[in-house]
Formats: sequence, C-alpha cells, structure tokens
Amino acid sequence: MAQIGKIAVGTLAAIAGFLAVTFWGPFKGEPFDYAAASVERKQKYLETKAQNISRGYRLTAGDKSEITQTYVDAESDMISFTIELKGAELASLPASEVENAKNLILKTVCKLTERKLLTETAFRMRMRFFRPGGGSLMTVEANGETCAPHF
Repeated sequence: MAQIGKIAVGTLAAIAGFLAVTFWGPFKGEPFDYAAASVERKQKYLETKAQNISRGYRLTAGDKSEITQTYVDAESDMISFTIELKGAELASLPASEVENAKNLILKTVCKLTERKLLTETAFRMRMRFFRPGGGSLMTVEANGETCAPHF
C-alpha cells in the first residue's frame, strides 16, 4: 500500500506542477501588471490563462485526471480548478497519504507560481481534487499566506 501511495502522491504533484507551469509559464513581451489592472483586464487575463491551462491539460494529462470545471473571478482574485482523478492508485490513496500529497502539491505550485502575484496581491489559485467516482479527496489553495513557507 505504501508504494501505491507514493505513486499516487507523485502523480498528484505532477498534475499540480503542470497546472502551475501552464498558468504562469514564461512571459512573452511585457509582464502583465496584475496589481495595477482593472477588474475587467484581470478577468480577461485570468480567463485566457484558464483557457490555456484547459487546452494544454487535455493534451498532456493522459488518463490520470481531467479538469472538469474551471471558475474564474477577478473580483475575488481567484481561479479555481475542479480535477477528477482517474485510476486505481488514485482511487485508493489512503488518508495518511492525502496530507503528504497536499503538502507536495502546494510546495510545487508555490515554487512555480509568479511570486510577485502571490505576495503583492490577494490572488489565489484553488485546486479541488476528486477521487474517481466523485468522492472529494482534497482542496489545495495557493496564495501569499499558504505559499510563504515555500519562498
């Protein structure tokens, strides 16, 4: 069972890393000044990022998971992903490994996320993970406070 837990935790961390890299990826041209932007510009920025994540995720996630819902709200400075996991090793992740997975995901996302956005704004990215079949597994939220230990 410990080996299954390690495989599942590694899979979850890879999923979260992919989300963060796709979301924050390298900038082309001038970086977007999120803190100074209007709510309308923030919304467009976040929606574009969410679309890019969904497109890239579908191409690379394989059979391990699927983004089933995306919520973007610039007024509350949040983007939220609902991710349904697939596969026996993810369905049977023991409760003792969920906290390890959550910590690894948060650490991965925080290290790959644009630090200035997290530290100088109220922005947050929430990832809700569901087991195959729909049962809730965990929620991970990256923001300035939860990421502070990882900078």
